[in-house]
Amino acid sequence: MRKQLTAAALAAVTLFAAGCSNDNTPSEDAIKVTGSSTVEPITSYIANRYDFDVSIDAIGSTDGFELFCNGEADINDASVVIPGADAPTDFQKQCADNDVEYVELPIGLDAITIVKHRDNDWATDLSIEQLAEIWSSDSEVTKWSDIDPSWPDEEINLYGRPEGSGTLGVFQSLVLDDMELRDDYEATDDIQELSGWVAEDVNALSFMGIGNYLATEDPTRNKIDNVLVDGIAPTAEEARNGNYPLARPLFIYVNTKSADREDVDGFVNTYLEHVEGVLPRVYFYQLPEQEYIDAKQRYEDRKTGTDERWHA
Repeated sequence: MRKQLTAAALAAVTLFAAGCSNDNTPSEDAIKVTGSSTVEPITSYIANRYDFDVSIDAIGSTDGFELFCNGEADINDASVVIPGADAPTDFQKQCADNDVEYVELPIGLDAITIVKHRDNDWATDLSIEQLAEIWSSDSEVTKWSDIDPSWPDEEINLYGRPEGSGTLGVFQSLVLDDMELRDDYEATDDIQELSGWVAEDVNALSFMGIGNYLATEDPTRNKIDNVLVDGIAPTAEEARNGNYPLARPLFIYVNTKSADREDVDGFVNTYLEHVEGVLPRVYFYQLPEQEYIDAKQRYEDRKTGTDERWHA
């Protein structure tokens, strides 16, 4: 599996480097984008490739929604749908209370991948149940041998994303269900730092978006590997057909008042026009083509609020 994903990443390196060669410093009037560290490489690529003045603050999806729903950002990158009444913070209500109307636009598909050190040759396939045992707050699992007696009698060192991260929220929802997440793990929104921690620790276990995993820079990338989940690899095919249990859509949310600005409108239209072709260059997966047709129409119509298909 690692060879497959690495080959795909290497095939895209030249295109990615060419598309991200611009190093423009955003102006004070730049389009303000906040939110997901996972989605940030997609937005950055499009901003750089098509020469838009964009300032991106990759602070995590839900931390981004805090700013976005206060009217402090034009666009929020999100690796999770905007939280509603069943979430700790009802950002849908917060947006409504602050007269922030938004258009919800799906732009890609991600697979949260479980990441280990390449020299870890025992934990190559973990079940959802095993991941829950490892990551729940009331877990008695501290060593690999607690999962399987034939595995090393060594402490499992956990690394992940902090509170405010959409990736963390989806991971909790899909893996832990109603259980609490343990808090004794190292966390960062800096994906290269997260990958680096795993690369330096043979007993590491972490999670991140597949695009972040594949985009990790050498030599770090050569020292990390991904884990099958319930025997399924986080490939595009398995994510699209619903077999991979940790797949999720990616979004941008656009403030409709901001969309009245020529620069924001141009950026969003360019984003929707090109993101399907851009995704392989930044190592993420494409949605079915009809989703991009629907997203363009949704934005053209300024259809506000949420799409129940994504919130079911």
